[in-house]
This record gives sequence, structure tokens and C-alpha cells, in this order.
Amino acid sequence: MPNWLYIVTRTFYLLGLTIWLGGGLVLGALVAPVLFRSLPRHQAGGLFGPILRRFARLRLGAVLVAIAAAGFKQWRLESHAASPWIAVRWVALAAMAAIVFYELLALEPAMAATRPGPDSAEDDPVRITFMRLHRRSEALMKIGLVAALAALLLS
Repeated sequence: MPNWLYIVTRTFYLLGLTIWLGGGLVLGALVAPVLFRSLPRHQAGGLFGPILRRFARLRLGAVLVAIAAAGFKQWRLESHAASPWIAVRWVALAAMAAIVFYELLALEPAMAATRPGPDSAEDDPVRITFMRLHRRSEALMKIGLVAALAALLLS
């Protein structure tokens, strides 16, 4: 008889991580390059920004599902286990949660407030601030992908 409790718990855990990893890779490696190669920068950013904002909300749900499944797995299925790898998995999940909460609560509003117009100069202070936030957003996306991969490998 299959262990349905384990199967269902692991399925939800992997589903959350798959949404995070798959979505991030598709958007970063496929969608963004095509958009920014095909359209003027301002138009591509105008399209890609709302996509990323929606994806951040999807990632929030995904990480909450993964954390809930990992918590249940820890409580019910791994209560006897003591391993540093379990701790690393929890650090990775915590990093993912921190990243997405920071993006939703701080980074998104700051980027929306400093989005430059299509005719802003390269040395415009608003544009410089936006580009700094944009680089931070890209770095956080990459860190989140690495954390999700670590959580997946240590599942």
C-alpha cells in the first residue's frame, strides 16, 4: 500500500518549488530576452513589469505551499530525523519567503514610484534610482532561483 500521506505532502512541496523555478526560468531566460529584443526598452518594460508583479504573487503562494508541506513533512514524517541538510532546506525556504515578501512590500512600490519615462536621459536621477532597483530585483530573482534549487535538491 502506498504511503499516501508522504506522496501528497511531497507533491505539494515539489509543486511549489516547480512553480518558482519553472516560472523564473521561463520568464528570465525566454520571455524577457524576446520582449526586450523585439520592442523598444520602455514598451518592453511596460509589458514585462506587470508580468513580474503577477509572478511575484504566484511565487508567494508557491513558497507558502512549499513551506506548509515542508512543515507538515518535518512534523509528521521527519520528526525522528536530525540532519544539517534539513536545516539548509529550511534556510533556503526562508530565503525564498524573505525575497518574495521584500519584493512585494518594498521593491515593487519603489520601482513603481521611480519608473522613468520613455524620453528620460541616462543621467536622470530617477532613471539611475530605477536602474539600481532593477539590478537589485534581478539579483534577488537569481538568489531566489538558487535557493529554490537548493530546497528542491534537499527535498
